Amino acid sequence: MQKIPVTRDGKKGSDIIILHSDEVVKIESVKEKEYIIHTVNDKYYWAASLEGFEEWMYEEGYRLIDQMNVVNMNHVAAYDVKKGLVTLQPENETLSKAASAARIHKDHIVNVMNMLGELKKLDKSSDPDEFQDDIFESILAQEEDSRFARSYAMIQAIYEKKKAEKQLEQSEQRYKSLFRHNPDPIISFDRNGYCTSANPALFSMTGYMEEELLHKSISHLIVPEHLEHWHEYFDDTLNGQTRHYEVTFRHKNGGAVELSILNVPIVVNGQLNGVYMIGKDISERKRAEEMLIRSEKLSIVGQLAAGVAHEIRNPLTSLKGFVQLMRTKVTGYDSYFEIMKDELERINFIVSEFLVIAKPQSVSYQAKDALHILQNTVALLGSQAMIHNVELITRTEDSLPKINCDENQIKQVFINILNNSIESMQEGGTIRMELLRAGDHYIMVRFTDEGCGIPEDRIPRLGEPFYTTKEKGTGLGLMVTFKIIENHGGRMQIRSVVNRGTTVEIILPTAPEHDNQG
Repeated sequence: MQKIPVTRDGKKGSDIIILHSDEVVKIESVKEKEYIIHTVNDKYYWAASLEGFEEWMYEEGYRLIDQMNVVNMNHVAAYDVKKGLVTLQPENETLSKAASAARIHKDHIVNVMNMLGELKKLDKSSDPDEFQDDIFESILAQEEDSRFARSYAMIQAIYEKKKAEKQLEQSEQRYKSLFRHNPDPIISFDRNGYCTSANPALFSMTGYMEEELLHKSISHLIVPEHLEHWHEYFDDTLNGQTRHYEVTFRHKNGGAVELSILNVPIVVNGQLNGVYMIGKDISERKRAEEMLIRSEKLSIVGQLAAGVAHEIRNPLTSLKGFVQLMRTKVTGYDSYFEIMKDELERINFIVSEFLVIAKPQSVSYQAKDALHILQNTVALLGSQAMIHNVELITRTEDSLPKINCDENQIKQVFINILNNSIESMQEGGTIRMELLRAGDHYIMVRFTDEGCGIPEDRIPRLGEPFYTTKEKGTGLGLMVTFKIIENHGGRMQIRSVVNRGTTVEIILPTAPEHDNQG
């Protein structure tokens, strides 16, 4: 936009006022090199030659009507053909001025108005691709007057420039929208592996802030066992290859996020400038796969249990009876008979665990006090804890809501967990039990012991049948525990540090509000 130096009275030595060219609606010739500059609500004086400002008048959208009268066709609001007058009124203005167009053919005025109308529509449009250039080509092809043809060509050039700018802007906006609003994390790297940009999904997924990752390496986000492969795939992409792989990121709070990654090379002017890394969080899919595998194992165990459990119990009963009979008839072998009896009881226990999995249980869900169930369990295992020199400590929040559960099954869960904790503390110690709120509709029961702990790589497999960390365990107890919690609509998480202890957190849904009030 040009700036025009004008005066109020046209006299030498008068104060100079600067007008912006877009404010001008017409330029009226007084005499050679003297002009009146009109705005919609005022007029000023300017001393210059027409040729001196003719070029920028074309560039700014002014159109020469005749040598005595120049108007800014961008501000033509109406055209009276009979009177040969154009009405000049900028947008958002209530005042207007008129200018004579009697010496110019009416088709020229109409053509310019139509062409500038398209230009204004383009300015306001959000989709430049919907506009066609036919009107410009048609008018230019028919015009024989070089002065008018020049005006049309300039309008067309301005139109094409604006359209190209809008298309570029729209393309950039689409890219930014795809980048910023994509639910999957997207990161761009330079050739050195430094993060040059990342979308909000990455920061949300990892817990890091933008300033913590930009212009830095993200190696600290990748678990050590995957880091070497990540660098290998990054180098492959810098060599032009698209690579697809899986990697585990570490959340800022220490958690893990499983990602499926697509590496795509960034090519600028034919040169490989970096790498785009497009991720997809597959943590839920992985958990679903693990649950499916666990469910299939449960199903297999259940089928096996249904087929053989009763058949095992029948001869087992006979064996127990004969062992007891022989014990009364034969002397000197009491220790052997005791071992045989214990092992038969152990077989009976395993069969019982099988039947819990295989046999559909009659479950009656009622609103129960979780603290009451826990206190009953502690009372039941108190003597066993004392024998192992284990102290049981319970802490609870006030006014906890009841849980919707089968009391016997939840008690079985608490027994299994406490038994495992007691057995893990050969030298004795403390087991802390806490009942806490976990949101509006859940409570948490947390067990923390000071036992031998469980290696981290074994924790994901806990709950699988026959997978156990105990010397004489079957893995069925935890499997039953997981199944009970799952059937109650809850979830269980186990964390452990070797030689420091294990924490088990059980999240259970609360009973409906009307049941809690009863």
